[in-house]
Amino acid sequence: MNLLENPLFTGILPEELDQMKTCFEMENRTFREKEEIPMEGKVGILLSGSVSLNRLGADGNLDMLEYLTDGGIFGSFFSLFDGGEIIAICEKACSIVFIDTCHITKRCSRACHHHSLVVENLLSLMTEKVQQLSEKVEILSHRSIREKLLCYFRLQSMKTGKDEILIPFSFSALANYLCVDRSAMTRELRKMKADGLVDVNGRQVHLYPM
Repeated sequence: MNLLENPLFTGILPEELDQMKTCFEMENRTFREKEEIPMEGKVGILLSGSVSLNRLGADGNLDMLEYLTDGGIFGSFFSLFDGGEIIAICEKACSIVFIDTCHITKRCSRACHHHSLVVENLLSLMTEKVQQLSEKVEILSHRSIREKLLCYFRLQSMKTGKDEILIPFSFSALANYLCVDRSAMTRELRKMKADGLVDVNGRQVHLYPM
């Protein structure tokens, strides 16, 4: 993904972005699959690949909060909404541009308009993160695996306006996201298919009206 296409830089001109690359001391790094990604004091912009954001639970297990693909943005400050330690894991070989948070939050000496615009965009993105965490809370508020799956599928369907849903990650990752056992989830999906609630073909899910 081109940086100018990222929502963090909405309204920014190419020449302004060139200035900001120097001003913000942007750093491009690559990571291998399953490698932990350091993000303390940084904003990460995912150019390619995929990254999972996970909360470290009291039992030492990682609970997935979010799965990011091209254009995804993450950083240590987003963990403020969750209140726990957040660990970023490379799920598919990725390229990431890092910006030290201080370069964004502290106004530069020239008080550039495009700097202010990036701050506005960042605040908007943080609002979206709050919404995403609210969705996660709604899903986890359901007790049974079936209820969690249906809630997740309905939320995805509402976003696209379609009954066809493409799960953006593996079923193991989905089970992690829903905080359920993968084998139990697979069995429940088969039961839901038999009950005429869904049809599953690979990661493609068709949600039937209830």
